[in-house]
Amino acid sequence: MKQPAIFFDRDNTLIACDGYLGDPSKVVLLEGAAEAVARARQLGFATIIVSNQSGVGRGLFAEEDVRAVNNRLDALLAADNSAAIIDRHEFCPFHPQATVEAYRQDSDLRKPRPGMILKAAEQLNLDLSRSWMIGDAPRDIEAGKAAGCRTILLVDPAVEPSAATRESGPIAPDFTVNTLEKAMEIIEHDGRRETTDPSPQPSPPAVEAAPDSPARSTEAAIVSTAKLENLAGEILRELRRRGERDHSDFSVSKLMAGIVQILALAVLFYAYINRNDAALPASLLLAIMLQTLTIALLIMGRQK
Repeated sequence: MKQPAIFFDRDNTLIACDGYLGDPSKVVLLEGAAEAVARARQLGFATIIVSNQSGVGRGLFAEEDVRAVNNRLDALLAADNSAAIIDRHEFCPFHPQATVEAYRQDSDLRKPRPGMILKAAEQLNLDLSRSWMIGDAPRDIEAGKAAGCRTILLVDPAVEPSAATRESGPIAPDFTVNTLEKAMEIIEHDGRRETTDPSPQPSPPAVEAAPDSPARSTEAAIVSTAKLENLAGEILRELRRRGERDHSDFSVSKLMAGIVQILALAVLFYAYINRNDAALPASLLLAIMLQTLTIALLIMGRQK
């Protein structure tokens, strides 16, 4: 039976990167990176990194430097958690506008194309239908979807968004989270659901779950939390895009929208920390109503 895999983007997903990283001495693990890789292997997934490295094509560093950075990443992961082992590194040095002629091409390996994922799947005999792609940019989601994987977009508020992160993608991720730990919780929960019911039938409505069953209550809480995190991630992305707009574009409606948005986030935060409380559905409904009001105020602000 083919093994599933978790494909990780490298820069700003597992390690910090404020541009082009070709110096292994500057490699710094992001919080939860080693735990996520170790947990992936414990769950039976192969672990693979797929990374665009156009810095090679731009003449900023060589392929050997990329490998040196990857080796340093491997060493830091192992030092943090001995079970955190990357099975394979894939990287694409090509770019259509590369300054180094040998690397100037529109390669199928470069994300958002799925070439690196497909190559690794062929080499390691992987089951892509049961695999996942985790990354911080829309192009990671596009590549994962094109390869037949499920996808998780990582929006970490502690990491400065890169140019690739700010790009808008045509394909929505299956989930949006703000930590690698939450990404692994989603994957682990999905695996438990498949083990319990391998049939492709949809999950039963929450109202059908037995109220006196601790296992079902826990499962429902995980699903609700995942949905809440997905919504919070989308709100965070919208706030980032809004912050990049021209500040001269001001209106009372937009000011009100910002205030209501803050209230919506406050309600979401309250709902999250009290996610096991019976009032969770009411809190989520209030957050959705506030978010809808925010969108309405933004639309009014655009109608000049």
